[in-house]
Amino acid sequence: MKSLAFFNNKGGVGKTTLACNMAHYLSSNFNLKTLVVDCDPQCNATQLLLQDEEWLDIYEDRSSSERKTILKVLTQIRSGDSGIDTDFVVHRSERFGVDVLAGHPTLSAVEDKLSQSWTDFRAGSFGGARRSRWVAALVAATDYDLIVFDVGPSLGALNRSVLIGTDKFVTPMAADLFSLYALDNITEWINSWTHDYEAAIAAVTRENIGLPGVLDLPQTSGIEQGFVGYTIQQYVSKRTGNEVRSVAAYDRFKLQIPERARMLTKFAAPDVIDPALGVVPNMFSMIPLAQSVHAPILELSPKDGVRGAQVSQQRAYSDQLKSIGDALAENAGLKR
Repeated sequence: MKSLAFFNNKGGVGKTTLACNMAHYLSSNFNLKTLVVDCDPQCNATQLLLQDEEWLDIYEDRSSSERKTILKVLTQIRSGDSGIDTDFVVHRSERFGVDVLAGHPTLSAVEDKLSQSWTDFRAGSFGGARRSRWVAALVAATDYDLIVFDVGPSLGALNRSVLIGTDKFVTPMAADLFSLYALDNITEWINSWTHDYEAAIAAVTRENIGLPGVLDLPQTSGIEQGFVGYTIQQYVSKRTGNEVRSVAAYDRFKLQIPERARMLTKFAAPDVIDPALGVVPNMFSMIPLAQSVHAPILELSPKDGVRGAQVSQQRAYSDQLKSIGDALAENAGLKR
């Protein structure tokens, strides 16, 4: 595995927090040179990973922000060409121990370009194929051991292009009704365009035989064997007096997730035995604290403001995140 996307078309499932913390854990514990690519126009991963002054320097001047972000990679595609710009800038997140290819709010405007590129690709256009596979070109152009993609909650062209170009993907979940719908939607969506991809490759090969690079296009997107599992975000339990009550709806939906997720396992990676990676604990005040100091939860300390009961909480949360990280690494075929 070289590239890993954290993807769910449902928002509010802790995707960005998990992606950044897993990038830190895999980088530090598996000795992987890691790049986090922020493909969410909301740029939450960029803001978590980089210090305030760093991301202000990136975005304060809009005219210069494009060359410091993911938009630099997409310069040619945005202007109608088919290649990517590999002379892009990465920023170092010292606390997370990873490099960052910053996101940009204007990334959402690229959606139309990529949607048209997909239409062109299906019609046999080699240029459409190259534009649709821009993420694969980006991954191939780097010397990183691991590239983690954080994407927004969408089933649109941008996220399709990310999944086409990555090796593996994780689906963070919440135990609620709409997460069950999301599992159905994701399965149907991937199933649809992976079939389209194979037909499109055949059309491109037929229409452009003899052009350099055409025969190098993969016959499948690769994501057909890319699913490495899901996590479930813990629900906040309610307390009556000294007794903690489980929330009936949470428990009911949580029990349904394994069966509904079984549909996604048709896309499972070869090393996946159990797609259930674990329950992401509700970290209460740890999340805003981690965001304020731009640090992974595993590394928070009293110097960062961890006080009193938070010390034992942070230790328990860290143990759970490490367990998820180890399960993810095993399913993705990573070796220490």
